[in-house]
Amino acid sequence: MRFGGRKSARVRRGLLAAGVVTVLAVTVVTVAVPLLRDRSQQRLERRADREATAIAQRARAELLADPAAGEAALRGAADRVDGVEVLAVEGGGQGREAGVRLVFRVRVAKTAASVFGWQQATTTRCFAQVVRPDAGPAALERVPCPA
Repeated sequence: MRFGGRKSARVRRGLLAAGVVTVLAVTVVTVAVPLLRDRSQQRLERRADREATAIAQRARAELLADPAAGEAALRGAADRVDGVEVLAVEGGGQGREAGVRLVFRVRVAKTAASVFGWQQATTTRCFAQVVRPDAGPAALERVPCPA
């Protein structure tokens, strides 16, 4: 006489299936979590980069608002924009028609909460803008940051 022979085989198959599903789920989570964390970090870094460019555009607008201003006034206009540090002011003087070239650095630090905890991204970009008193506006130039 067999007691529970058929039932125990069903239970064993069920446990085996549950074990396989568990191993598969653990494997998927182990692989997916780092990929999702990296993607979330890259998204935060792109947002920081876009914000740095937007700050540089605001600085450009401030600089081009009064193109006839002197070097000190242009430096002050750029310094008033949050996140902008003026690195160099070149030109001006006798050849003011050639324009004044300002080189400035924009730093942006972003933090965000995610499923994976707090993530941080810091972006530093440098830009140059030539301001001429008589000509139309010049393009904002992205330049390498000095060390």
